[in-house]
Amino acid sequence: MPSAGKIAFRPSSRDNNGQRVLTSAFYTLGCKLNQLETESIADGFRAGGFSVGAFGPGADLYVVNSCTVTSKAEQKARRVIRKILVDNPRAAVIVTGCYTQVAEEAVAALGDRVVPVRLDRKDALLDLPLFIEERLPQSAGLLPLLAEWKAGLSGVPGDRFRFTPAEFSFHSRAFLKIQDGCDGSCAYCLVRIARGSSVSLEMPEVVKRVRELEDSGYAEAVLTGVNVSRYKSGAADFPALIGEILSATDRIRLRVSSYEPEMVDDRFLAAVADDRVCPHFHLSVQSGSDAVLSRMRRRYSSARVREAASALRSVKGDPFLAADLIVGFPGESEADFADTRSLAEESGFAWLHVFPFSPRPGTQAATMSGHVTESVAGARAAELGSLSERLKAAYVGRWMGREVGAILERPDTSPRIAVTDNYLKIALTEADDGTSGTRIRVRITSPAPAGTDADAAGAAI
Repeated sequence: MPSAGKIAFRPSSRDNNGQRVLTSAFYTLGCKLNQLETESIADGFRAGGFSVGAFGPGADLYVVNSCTVTSKAEQKARRVIRKILVDNPRAAVIVTGCYTQVAEEAVAALGDRVVPVRLDRKDALLDLPLFIEERLPQSAGLLPLLAEWKAGLSGVPGDRFRFTPAEFSFHSRAFLKIQDGCDGSCAYCLVRIARGSSVSLEMPEVVKRVRELEDSGYAEAVLTGVNVSRYKSGAADFPALIGEILSATDRIRLRVSSYEPEMVDDRFLAAVADDRVCPHFHLSVQSGSDAVLSRMRRRYSSARVREAASALRSVKGDPFLAADLIVGFPGESEADFADTRSLAEESGFAWLHVFPFSPRPGTQAATMSGHVTESVAGARAAELGSLSERLKAAYVGRWMGREVGAILERPDTSPRIAVTDNYLKIALTEADDGTSGTRIRVRITSPAPAGTDADAAGAAI
């Protein structure tokens, strides 16, 4: 499900000599991969002399990192862009990400201060601050300068693995992009069209970057990509990569982003059984109906999903298992939906990411017959949303009174939050002045305080 994120940094707009510096602000929609790429771009802007301020009125340059997984994600991006233009009549807005890749002209039409940057050249934004710094004093203004910069991108190939921030500004855990694109043929997916074919960062380079993160003091690294289950480096696949990282490092823990159910095999299970792999897995399930899975052109059955969930519990105790689910796919009957509900209830999931089917232009599903009305799809999504809340409450309840490792989040919240190895947000009942990213032990003690987004309360031990 798409999620939006606002990046907040120091609001200063003058340097030590009192000279005004350009201020930038960022808005991210979509997946963890987008979040990592925004982190890298923001890090580049800060290193290039920009003040990176809180998202809101007053910045000179805004960067919106968009998503196209659903039509609602695109709508959200358009709303954000239009609001920026209204609230900041002199600001420029760079829009990048998957939505720009598939609808560059539509993005550009949102306003004459909008500069779309296609996904396949998103990495060029890492160089933009230096370009601006070198030319701004002689330039007629920021917008002409951005037009000049964008014109220079024509014919220049991008590098999808340049996104390696020296500093993570709003995540306590490190993120590492190891894969991009997808060779799948799922009937509903526009992201695979936007991102292109699957490519992977070579294993020696992945290991090198993880070791650098460990040496920099990070306690955890999230391995991310569009489809990390299809990671490939020579003869090495994702389980082999995990084993190599664990052998080459001493302390850093690994967290796996979204994974395909059919790829949860014996080798994957052996790799993630290691104590340094977090007991948290997000399965790309989509449906519990074999008929719907077939129309979606998924590569597994509902039985395989159940097997994968059971196998993960067998090697990781009681891990946090989440699942993506689409409701209202063309032809989905009440019986099909009942199968999805049953699978969600029986597979031990702790959270369901549910969203109604959204026909994406250029995909096979966009022209399928058997349309499910918006009201029916919405009702099904709401029903699974309620189920998800019950499943989450039951999971949290099982962990009451138990101790678990956790990472301290940033100290700008009250109460202070720690995220456990099994992905529970714990509101600490006593103040903790530890540095963001510090690994601690917590005891989960009671329900979450009212008014917080925590899953439970606990104490550092």
